[in-house]
Amino acid sequence: MNLDWTQKKVLDFFREHVTRGTLIFRVDDRHEVVLGDGQEPKAAMTIPDWGNTLKMALTPDPGFGEAFMRSGFDLVSGELEDLIKVLRLNFEGGHSANGFGSFIEKLQALKFQIAQFTSIKAASRRVRHHYDIGNDLYTRFLDPDMQYSCAFWDDGAQTLEEAQHRKMSLTTQRLKINEPGLRVVDIGCGWGGLSRFIRRETGAEVHGITLSTEQFNWAQQKRLEMDDNASSGLDYHLLDYRVFADANAGKYDRVVSVGMFEHVGRHQFKTYFEKVGELLKTGGRAVIHTIIKPRAEFTSPWIDRYIFPGGYIPAVHEVIEAAEHASLRVDASHFHPGRNYAQTLMAWRDRFRDVADQLDPEKYDTEFKRMWEFYLAGCINAFDEAEGGGGMRVGQFVFTKPGFDYA
Repeated sequence: MNLDWTQKKVLDFFREHVTRGTLIFRVDDRHEVVLGDGQEPKAAMTIPDWGNTLKMALTPDPGFGEAFMRSGFDLVSGELEDLIKVLRLNFEGGHSANGFGSFIEKLQALKFQIAQFTSIKAASRRVRHHYDIGNDLYTRFLDPDMQYSCAFWDDGAQTLEEAQHRKMSLTTQRLKINEPGLRVVDIGCGWGGLSRFIRRETGAEVHGITLSTEQFNWAQQKRLEMDDNASSGLDYHLLDYRVFADANAGKYDRVVSVGMFEHVGRHQFKTYFEKVGELLKTGGRAVIHTIIKPRAEFTSPWIDRYIFPGGYIPAVHEVIEAAEHASLRVDASHFHPGRNYAQTLMAWRDRFRDVADQLDPEKYDTEFKRMWEFYLAGCINAFDEAEGGGGMRVGQFVFTKPGFDYA
């Protein structure tokens, strides 16, 4: 295999840095370059343009994701999450240890900090970026209740539908809707699946809040399809949670929020919990469901740019401290292993792959489909608790507004 100077330098760079796991470059039909120690995790990829490969090495995040989106390389063996795991093992922190990589990392960290100031206008724009892509996409890979958050498989659920039903049931139990006439608000209600479940199962009056027009329209339509008794105690609002709280102080007995806290923004954590407390009556109860990570660190630049602008996954202490600073009391913390979300994401990816060719190519072109594949793979890796994975979990935190009766 004849290599020019640039190609040799690129390979020398990778040989120096890829020392754990196995990364295989398929140069052509006859030649492969095997890097690493030969152990798991393993991934084999076609080699992209040599110059582009060096750029990817200097800034793996967002470099590898962008290269994959634009067909810069393909996987020969393994899954994308295996490739990501190899990269995490050898480029921890997202960048090489050289000066240029460190400089890029500092710039990205600064940009991330600035982006965490989430105004009401910015929050609306960021939600639309992801959730208003089109219901024709989400209906193809989500369950019928349109649950776009971690399903709970721990009790032996065999299907995505069973696991999502388990999540909604357990969340409702933790709300303790134990008397008639209670009022519940679902902050970030998505397509309304959980709010409809709570209404049907408990008879409580439920209001859902979302910033997504697509979600709002879907939820309203599903409400109209329910019988009159159920639909009369259910309503939805296309509104920011801060505006809604200011207009509805002290009107709710329960607050629930599943998968929305990750969009709040780090600098708004205290404000978020202040608004939760503002919505609750004295003695009220809130269940906040969120992804949690092992330590406080900034969001993947690729995820921030292409998938969830302004998003931030909290560490456990950041959730609890923000709630306590807002004068809420921690009643319980429930943690669910990351394998639950990894299995959920794999189910979504399998369904997405099955229908990808059926999607409207004018709305969802090849670059979008490859972006979506990389997004799901990156998230699968994020919940992998093995070395090279992100080690994320899911937490459900129960907070009470002082005055709660513990009897």
